Amino acid sequence: MKIFVTVGNTYFNNLIQAIDERISPDNFDVTIQLAEGQYTPKNHEYFKFTDHVNDYIDQADVVITHAGAGSVFKLLEKQKKLVVVPNNVRIDSHQFDLAKYVDDENLASVCYDLTLIESALSAAVNNQYSPYKNNPFSGYDSIWNLMYPSKDKNLVGGLPLNIFSSIDNCLQSILPDDGKVIPGSAIAINPEKIIRSMQSSDIYDTLMCASIRYADGIGVVKTLTRKSKSKVSRIPGCELWEALMKKSGKLHTPVFLVGASADVIMQTKLKLETEYSVNVCGFQDGYFDQTKEQEVIDQIVKAKPLVVSVALGSPRQEIFIGKCRKVCPDTFFMGVGGTYDVYTKNVKRAPEFFIKLNLEWFYRLMSQPSRLFRQTNLLKYLYLELTRQL
Repeated sequence: MKIFVTVGNTYFNNLIQAIDERISPDNFDVTIQLAEGQYTPKNHEYFKFTDHVNDYIDQADVVITHAGAGSVFKLLEKQKKLVVVPNNVRIDSHQFDLAKYVDDENLASVCYDLTLIESALSAAVNNQYSPYKNNPFSGYDSIWNLMYPSKDKNLVGGLPLNIFSSIDNCLQSILPDDGKVIPGSAIAINPEKIIRSMQSSDIYDTLMCASIRYADGIGVVKTLTRKSKSKVSRIPGCELWEALMKKSGKLHTPVFLVGASADVIMQTKLKLETEYSVNVCGFQDGYFDQTKEQEVIDQIVKAKPLVVSVALGSPRQEIFIGKCRKVCPDTFFMGVGGTYDVYTKNVKRAPEFFIKLNLEWFYRLMSQPSRLFRQTNLLKYLYLELTRQL
């Protein structure tokens, strides 16, 4: 019997692990779509995203899904045998509301306790459920596309990106006004990273581990604007970080700083405390090697920050963040590159004239001619954009 497991576009590690440990590969042919999840199945086939998710759904005898509205209603419309599992790691409660609706209306099997996932699967196979009758509504396709961006408007070079209309819009997905940090991590995406991710599966996988991938490059913004036909704002990483620090100070959110030299990180700490009243609960300069890495991670765990910014350069900072997220599941991490140097004015940012014209890249090239070789990726990106291959 073929079983397809889908979690949409967010992580649901507990479900993936329960499936992997409790559903025997001897009894079921299981394929898992784990999206942003960090748990790697050992007993079943899996992937993160695909352009052909409908093929997996059509071929499955039973689908196990998170309780996302787009996924559940689409599957009910297809009259698939279904196990609905509300994602209990999400901050919002709508998944439990939808699961209760499905349960009350006897539309599918519902599993609230993952230790009972095998029983819920058995119920889906053997029980009779009421057929779902939907009122005509043209929005389900739009919801479905949002759940599976690999075939949607926010895919650039095979990499799904978040579309934000402003820095504040992006900030709300990290630290809402109620002060409850949304766990995960953010990575700035520019044309160079898009090209590198197309050339290297390791880089692609590293970028995909982030829960937020925002456009910090005018080329990426132009592509997203063309494909989405909506307003897409460029989000400079240094500006997003400073906005996050400012809001963290207002909401008394504990922050941990990693990276840069000992002198620069101390300047950053003092300036944040003075300028924005940030609660810096710990800091560590970036001059530590592999042998000291675990000590730094332990230091972060002990400090219990809700926001951690990491300035180690790419891809080292993304790899480090990936290790930290495994032991700090309730924390938000942000890779910030050379932001501390800019914030403390040890490195000069491009003049306002260049920023407004989206020519920061050109200013950096003039300031550092050695970057010229790296700009070949910009030409590659431009060619792919002009020929509509992104």
